[in-house]
Amino acid sequence: MPESAPLQLTDSQYDFVKGVFGDRIRTIKTEQSPNGVPRNGVVWLLNGTCRGGALTQRTGWQPLVKDAGWTGIFQGAFMLERDYADPYIVLAIGGELWRVRVDTNNAVQNLSATFGGLTMPPTAPQSFFAQAEQFLVWQAGDDVTNPIFFWDDGDVLIGMRRSNGFVAVNDPTNEIPPAGPMDYAQQRLWYAIGRSYIAGDIVRNLTSGTAAFNYRDSVLHVTENPVATAGDGFVVPTQAGNIRALKHTSNLDSALGESQMFVFTRKAIYACTAPITRVDWTAATNSLQPLQKVVLTAGGTFAERSVVPVNGDLFFAAPPNGDIRSLTVALRYFQQWGQVPISRQENRILQFNDRSLMRYASGTLFDNRLLQTSAPVQTPVGVGFRAILPLDFDLVSTLTEREPPSWEGHFQGLLVLQLLSGDFGGRERAFAVVWSERDGEIQIWELTNSLREDDGNRVEWQIEFPAYTWGDLNQLKELESFEIEMSKLLGTVEFRAEYRPDHFPCWLPWRSWKVCSAKDCTELMDDPCSDTGYPTELFCESFRSTMTLPKPPVTCIAASGRNSNIGFQFQVRLTIKGWCRINSVRAYALPRQRQPFSGIIC
Repeated sequence: MPESAPLQLTDSQYDFVKGVFGDRIRTIKTEQSPNGVPRNGVVWLLNGTCRGGALTQRTGWQPLVKDAGWTGIFQGAFMLERDYADPYIVLAIGGELWRVRVDTNNAVQNLSATFGGLTMPPTAPQSFFAQAEQFLVWQAGDDVTNPIFFWDDGDVLIGMRRSNGFVAVNDPTNEIPPAGPMDYAQQRLWYAIGRSYIAGDIVRNLTSGTAAFNYRDSVLHVTENPVATAGDGFVVPTQAGNIRALKHTSNLDSALGESQMFVFTRKAIYACTAPITRVDWTAATNSLQPLQKVVLTAGGTFAERSVVPVNGDLFFAAPPNGDIRSLTVALRYFQQWGQVPISRQENRILQFNDRSLMRYASGTLFDNRLLQTSAPVQTPVGVGFRAILPLDFDLVSTLTEREPPSWEGHFQGLLVLQLLSGDFGGRERAFAVVWSERDGEIQIWELTNSLREDDGNRVEWQIEFPAYTWGDLNQLKELESFEIEMSKLLGTVEFRAEYRPDHFPCWLPWRSWKVCSAKDCTELMDDPCSDTGYPTELFCESFRSTMTLPKPPVTCIAASGRNSNIGFQFQVRLTIKGWCRINSVRAYALPRQRQPFSGIIC
């Protein structure tokens, strides 16, 4: 080396706000590798978050309902909003409807048993729910069984009954018939049957509604539109398959503030602009259908539960592999090549999705993150998902310079049957209905934005950093050390570092260690206080300015003919168990000479 060459090379990262880039080569981005991982990103993140620019463990999850005695197939869940009280969860399991009072004491009640044994077919794989005014509409999903209505008005007026369904053409007692996906929009309940869709009466119809419910129960009836009263519906205009979801968005450009109804099939998405007034609605016929237009032809959605409203947009899991798409982004780039998904960074997980099970995917919006389930597997009670893909919108939540949202790898730890979220007096809460392999039962867990542990257990999380090149991919190097700067340390935190040279596929062990910071006075080493059973004051979080790893252990790499600590680039993976934040990392290496004709092909 020239005399002016540095004795030690340093490569570093001080910001990770861009999230994961699991779709790229693992080399860090340089002039020599322009398509590599950005310097403010990582290759992959497990159970972690990059919000704020540092790397932190995701917040903890806690169980709310165990040992509920639920038996049968999990068919679906819904967050029921109430007029004058906080919401709670209703679940369809084995053909019975249950409610869980997550608003109060997490009590479980069998509503089917309470109201005279009103049940649905116990083996139907998927139920559909919608809320129209204060009424929950529960469809079995078999297109045969009449739905069940359930209502709750602040626990004062409560009832449950089965719909009359379609009685006869123009019969004044016609109610919502057996159907699949539903949505309450434009003042009426929309429902889909196969390739067709239609809606019931507009709210507060004085003819079909009753005074006891202030005529809001008119939404359960089907007496206004001649297409609906004839047992027919509007049909999607192309052969794109059965309707998978009906969803609406907000639309501030409309005179009445009403949005379009978006009709999702697996292959395409359509928009329906229905009449707003009752007069125009009753005039809509098969010969004079509402305006329908094709919105997207290169991808609809797999699952009704995966379509998540985010402000004026809809995010959803789409073919071919459960890729996440945005309706707004797709429309914005409609004239460009390809109507593409927005989740390429998550391909490490998405490429392994079993497409035959993606119909049961679900998603929700919580803590300014889109959460979408992935990696489905069959369980004894239905399809569960081993991974949750988080898209963090924190980067767009500012009046200063905005950047695109960042993908954060995946969360794991629960086998999720369905995700839910709700507003509890201004406090946002999220829940997961899960299948517990350990306990062999269906449970409900809460996904918090404050806890540091999962049910009292430390969370294990993992960071896969980019492969560092020290600015020169042509220079052979010897890996010497790795330095970590950490803060927000609380309790015991265990670390395990691994590394690999160049494009070697396997991870090699480097070092394992742990650090501790007392959470309260009971954990002090010199003079611990006694546990009195009362809450103790939580200590401040600690930090470590640097934690420096020694030289890595060396093994022989037969494929390269070099020792494992000699290479052109090196990648580090850090597995952490416990609560802390990684602020920056620095990798050190020494330049090495390369022998002429090293690795020559014979």
